[in-house]
Amino acid sequence: IALKVENLTYTPPAGSFRRSLKNISLHVRHGEVLGIAGLAGAGRSELFECLAGVHYKDTTAKISIDGKEVTIKNPADAIKAGISFATEDRKGTGLVLQRSIGENMSLPLLKKFSPAFFMKSGEEKKEWNKQMETLRVKAPGTKTLASALSGGNQQKVVLGRWLMTEPKILLLDEPTRGIDVGAKQEIYKLMVDLVTQGKVIIMISSDMPELIGMSDRIIVMHKGEIKGSLTREEFSQETILSLASGIK
Repeated sequence: IALKVENLTYTPPAGSFRRSLKNISLHVRHGEVLGIAGLAGAGRSELFECLAGVHYKDTTAKISIDGKEVTIKNPADAIKAGISFATEDRKGTGLVLQRSIGENMSLPLLKKFSPAFFMKSGEEKKEWNKQMETLRVKAPGTKTLASALSGGNQQKVVLGRWLMTEPKILLLDEPTRGIDVGAKQEIYKLMVDLVTQGKVIIMISSDMPELIGMSDRIIVMHKGEIKGSLTREEFSQETILSLASGIK
């Protein structure tokens, strides 16, 4: 088991629009894709935020990675522990649109490459080019502004950034929303390659065929709680929607 979460409970501050979470327990193994299903407002994104240390002060949970309990107080702690989180809102929180591809990729690794904001090290540029090639980012070069890219290529830059942190566990929130079919296929291939290497992917998706096609197991959430855990043999749109609606 790569990641084990026990009794995660999140109580948002008064006046917050976020969904509270109650007694969330889950596990995921190396080389596995765990899908998270649920209707809008079910608490799926809040779960990822809690795992990434965004709401540490309002969260209680026991989190273990490779059998060792970890404390994640902020996103930097999450990265050190091997967890990387690609958010749903790539234009709002995923990218700095008026910065270059390279600068966007380096954001979580500023201290690694240089204490200054503008990076010029050879090691860093080598990493940028590696991710550009691996992810097949269609752009003239790493100096191209993120705002000039298509939705699919913007998403590849987000993924390239988090792959540069060398994660054990990758949290993907709606990884193919709003991108074309060709880019979707490339991201699916990347996901398969990563789990083949033993990485863990936990994916939120509102695209039911995508969720069923890519996941090894699916957890279904409803109003901040887990309503069911399904193996591949149990996958069906009807079962997932019934659980997500609170019918079952």
